Amino acid sequence: MDVTATSGTWKKALWQGVAFAALWVCTYLFPPLAPFLSFLLPLIVCPAFEKGLIWFALSLPIAPMTAYLLGGGDWAMVLLLPVCPYLCLLVLSQARRRRIGLHAEIAGCFAAFVLGGLGMLARLGMLLGGALFPQLSDTIVTTLQHSVLGGGILYRLVTLGVLAVPDAYANSAAIQLGNLVVLDPGLQRELLNMLRLRLTESFAQWIPTILMQGAVIFGMWTALTTARAHARKNAAALPPPSFRQLSLTRSEQGYMLVLCLIALLAGFSEDSFLSVLSTLTYAAFAAVYQLLGAAVTVDLLSRRHPNRSVLYGVLTALVYLVVPFALFLLGVADQFIHLRSTGPQKPEEE
Repeated sequence: MDVTATSGTWKKALWQGVAFAALWVCTYLFPPLAPFLSFLLPLIVCPAFEKGLIWFALSLPIAPMTAYLLGGGDWAMVLLLPVCPYLCLLVLSQARRRRIGLHAEIAGCFAAFVLGGLGMLARLGMLLGGALFPQLSDTIVTTLQHSVLGGGILYRLVTLGVLAVPDAYANSAAIQLGNLVVLDPGLQRELLNMLRLRLTESFAQWIPTILMQGAVIFGMWTALTTARAHARKNAAALPPPSFRQLSLTRSEQGYMLVLCLIALLAGFSEDSFLSVLSTLTYAAFAAVYQLLGAAVTVDLLSRRHPNRSVLYGVLTALVYLVVPFALFLLGVADQFIHLRSTGPQKPEEE
């Protein structure tokens, strides 16, 4: 028994070391991946902490920090990398002590992801020297302007319909030399200005949306996986919470209505801050109901074939990526019709 226990301890320590080293090497070789890896860490760190792997959970966020720093990363970004996993750890550890509900844990993890993401975006804007979205577009356009492949990329964007040739340059010709495309200097300048505007508008719309969507999704899965680890560790009599059971209480529906009103009212303003606030709040509002629609879909499909729930989850994830509005409508409808209570039930066993 002692030999078996010692062997298990060594294997556990070995795999923890391998995970730490793999994360460190990946961050060191690909420094731009550091922020994305920091957002994935709570999915590993929080369940590990709940299982009693305290030192592993506390030390793992240090791997991307040190690797990013040795790779020449910014000091402020280095300090922001562990914010999200450590905040999620703090939220969930306090939730266990105070015995708050699963939805409160999800909200706390969501806030941790939002704070970490906003901090990194704010620091990125400071490094670029101005407002984030215009500076990002200026950086891309400047890089394209000084690249020998710039003309070819602009030509490809025009053929794809992303950019339109101004009427004044409708008769301009492009000269192709192998993989290089030489454009009229005036036309190239107009296309670059057009691309700068398109990129600024796209960044202002998609970056806040991706941030809030990711915060809702990762916050939910972090809380769910940690709750399931807690239930298994303590051999709880009740089954662990599942994604299929997610729903909103009456008070939470009221909060979502307030969030929707904030998004609508802020959207009428031309102020840049209120515009970003409208995008953030609407993205969070939409993400919640899309996930609720996904939960309804997986639950209804799994009623007759529970063994295929993983397959249905993968298919629903694809629907989330391709036509999220369909899941949004389903999530909204579930608040009034309660689809999961009226759907087909699992056949009883004889």
